Amino acid sequence: MKRFALLGEPLGHTLSPALHKAIYRQLEIDDASYRTVELPDERLKSFFSGFRVGGFDGVNVTTPHKAAVIPLLDEVDAKAKLINAVNCINRVNNKLTGFNTDILGFAYSLRQSELSIEGNKFAIIGAGGSAQAVAAVLAEEGANQISIFNRSIENAESLKSTIAELNSEVQVSIDGLEALASSDAYDCVVNTTTVGMSPNTDDSPVTSNLFSTNTLAFDLIYNPKQTKFLADAEKAGCRTLNGMQMLVAQAVYSVEIWMGGNIVAHVDMNALVRDIEKLIK
Repeated sequence: MKRFALLGEPLGHTLSPALHKAIYRQLEIDDASYRTVELPDERLKSFFSGFRVGGFDGVNVTTPHKAAVIPLLDEVDAKAKLINAVNCINRVNNKLTGFNTDILGFAYSLRQSELSIEGNKFAIIGAGGSAQAVAAVLAEEGANQISIFNRSIENAESLKSTIAELNSEVQVSIDGLEALASSDAYDCVVNTTTVGMSPNTDDSPVTSNLFSTNTLAFDLIYNPKQTKFLADAEKAGCRTLNGMQMLVAQAVYSVEIWMGGNIVAHVDMNALVRDIEKLIK
């Protein structure tokens, strides 16, 4: 029996166990299990000492440990190292290797929207770990311009550095969130913050006059299925996309890392999305 888990704190509302079980059902894998492990910072090192020699074959990592686990690993994928965030760890012969499947999940979801990244103009709201994953995809695939809107200039500068390292030709600007209301129209606006997440569903990081009918509004939040950010965008005539498909895709890519083979080609992503959306009240 292969054993996998999600590490983080808190984990009370995570959908990951149900999602992974749905993936295993689709793939007819009956010798794998997935559970949550609530892990405070002070227990991280001791957990990894045990993890290295057994217990789990692989783990996902979520808040607040995505950066903290990096020094505890033997190898880290180049992109995960660049954005200083690991959310998937594979154990082979007591060797631990870290990856970031949020990058793969965002890229997959954006491809499904049929929006071209190359040559287009993007706005990223927020500058945390999720924003780093988003920026890595946009830079690598040739965005023309990326505007970063964030309260912390220091974090925004770090995000700008990531973009420059991956693609120095991308035009990057930094501004505070208050500037969003007067911003020019973008091909895509991505909310990477938790503003609007359940239970604070009346909140939005932007005002509705940011949007134009040519804009794709992408909110990484998946609960609620339609945030105020997306509702305002829809009223303005925009296409909208929530974070559910990204959540599903990053999980499938994790399974692919752990199990090997081309797992992505053998699952019905849309069916997984429907299964997990049923769990959101």
